[in-house]
Amino acid sequence: MPNSYSIPTLSRRMLLRTGSAVLAGFDLAPLARPLRAAASSAKPRGTADACIFVFLGGGLSHVDSFDLKEGPWTPQDFDIREVAPGLKLPVALFPKLSRESQRYAIVRSMEAWETEHGRATYYLHTVHPPSPARFAEIPSMGAVAAYEFRERRKNSDILPPFISLNYGPDQVRQGFLEPRFAPLSLQTSRGFDFVVPESERARFERRVGHLEHLEALSGRGWEQERLIQSFRSDSLAMMNAAEISTILKIPEDDRKRYGAGGFGDACLLARNIITAERGTRFVAINHGGWDFHTDIYNKKQKSNQYTKSLDLDAGLFALMSDLQAAGRLDRTLIVVLGEFGRTTGQLTVGKGRDHHRFAMSGLFLGGGVKGGQIIGETTALGERVAKPGWSRNRSIYPEDTAATIYSALGIDWTKKVTNTPSGRFFQYVEPLSGTSVFEPAEIRELFG
Repeated sequence: MPNSYSIPTLSRRMLLRTGSAVLAGFDLAPLARPLRAAASSAKPRGTADACIFVFLGGGLSHVDSFDLKEGPWTPQDFDIREVAPGLKLPVALFPKLSRESQRYAIVRSMEAWETEHGRATYYLHTVHPPSPARFAEIPSMGAVAAYEFRERRKNSDILPPFISLNYGPDQVRQGFLEPRFAPLSLQTSRGFDFVVPESERARFERRVGHLEHLEALSGRGWEQERLIQSFRSDSLAMMNAAEISTILKIPEDDRKRYGAGGFGDACLLARNIITAERGTRFVAINHGGWDFHTDIYNKKQKSNQYTKSLDLDAGLFALMSDLQAAGRLDRTLIVVLGEFGRTTGQLTVGKGRDHHRFAMSGLFLGGGVKGGQIIGETTALGERVAKPGWSRNRSIYPEDTAATIYSALGIDWTKKVTNTPSGRFFQYVEPLSGTSVFEPAEIRELFG
């Protein structure tokens, strides 16, 4: 997949560098004009103030998790039990989620359009087919959500509206939208060097003052310069906030409860960010490593179906429990989804499962979702959707998932932006996929 931009990972060095590089604003010229967005008659439900999107990079095997299919291939130590009427789960893989099935909904009638990782990942995050002509122009769902909430920003909102956790350099960003809607990309393994220690605060403020003085001498007032100054102002507000170090703190006791790993750390930070209520509306968490073409059940491998599932179980359970205790789960939609499913039945010659687009599963909870339900059904081996289980009576595609997320956030998913840099209109969720034309819709059954 093309890599047109790097992620704006914020550091003090970067903050000072951008201020002195006004000419770099040349790339922002197409963003200087205001966008024209036209709405339709869609009626979003607005049951959530924020969304946490958990991306299972590599593709979760649905038949080894939330659409379990038993056969000669199934390991004996999966400890399969019926944890609720009609719901069997491998309890050894999901010991905590297995006993809390009434708190989330499982959708089993999903399909993907793509089976190549880069294209499928791009599609899932943008809800648009990858096109070389528009690749850099299309924004991600998180950026669209940030843009839609722009008028609801308060002076006390010191966090960016869109934050991503543990994504790589090929993450889809803000496209044609302004840079302030791009994700602030945080890597839990690297620390956060934009948090200024008290011992360095006076020096840092002195350097910022020197930078502002130098820029005042230019006196140009370009629109591109305004965008850069706006970015710096927002960044400084976050860096100077007294509570930023607390929001980004990972206490050791909490870390163990969340799984003591990268995914758990990301979920813990997502909890802190959402419960702080300081302006973030979309948090994307990348939980990669599910691409088990070989040795999917091999416990001798450092990463396998057991280890990844237990990571997901611990992090997601702690996240939903803490948000519930803080009174924030009802207004926070959590979506857990990979880019596609995996091949079914007997394992491949490499003792793994390959890419499969015709059936996959997703988890939805919080944000008005009615837990304890299963939507859709696949065939006996799980290779195809047998019963869609929702009003459109067809498989559920990424477009429908996006419409559901937007609707829960109170966003009209049919909205069009007509003055993009390329001159082509951009529809938040368009009815044209890579292979078909259909009418996307929210999965209203999720909300009871």
